[in-house]
Order: sequence, then C-alpha cells, then structure tokens
Amino acid sequence: MDKNEKIEMMKMTIWFNLFIGIYNLYVFNEMNSLFHLVLGSVNIGVWVFFRERYLNFSFASLFKQSKKNNKIG
Repeated sequence: MDKNEKIEMMKMTIWFNLFIGIYNLYVFNEMNSLFHLVLGSVNIGVWVFFRERYLNFSFASLFKQSKKNNKIG
C-alpha cells in the first residue's frame, strides 16, 4: 500500500466516522443509551479534529469564499 492509498483510506475512514457518529446519536435518541451518546460523540470528534488535516475541509475557508462572493462594488 503506497502513501496515496493510505491517505485515501484515511479520508474514507474519517467520513465513515462522521456518518456512524450521526447514526449513534440517532440510536441514543431512540434508546436513551449512554453508550451510544459517548460513541457517537467520539466518532464525530474524530471527524472534527482530523477534517482539516486529511480532507482539506474547513468551514472558515468556506465562509471566506462566501464573503468574497457577496461583496458589492
């Protein structure tokens, strides 16, 4: 497995953590299971803390672009 394949696998893993985290929060809401709350929070935390490093996805950069597009004059 070369470096590019490892990075692609890491990207898929980070997105998978987000989706599983959201699902676990849904299960917590339905079953009131503290385990699913903790697990979902950790999964979403992985996405939050690693998204800028591996995904090049930052909300700050999205807001900068939208402000540039909304300027008048």
